[in-house]
Amino acid sequence: MNALLQALDDLHAHRQRIEASGAIAPTGIWIEVYRPGGREVDYARLKAEKAQWGKSRSKVLQRVGSAEHRDWQQRIQRRDALLEIERRSLTIQAMLDTPIWEP
Repeated sequence: MNALLQALDDLHAHRQRIEASGAIAPTGIWIEVYRPGGREVDYARLKAEKAQWGKSRSKVLQRVGSAEHRDWQQRIQRRDALLEIERRSLTIQAMLDTPIWEP
């Protein structure tokens, strides 16, 4: 039990570090890389399930590797990490709520 409680505390601390590290991308947003008309340089754009930027579902991020592109990559990584922490926290909490029977 103590190990599970410690694991929950560790996940909570990790969550706080991630949230303090910067902005977090909303769900339903991803990065798409494309190469426009015969150019030899890849560009990136944000895509969304629903309109996020006015009436548009996409937003250009300039070239792959640009500061804006890297910023959104980190935002998406933070979001994904927080979702994984939430999944693990729920699993551990379920283990605490229904412990294994002991004789």
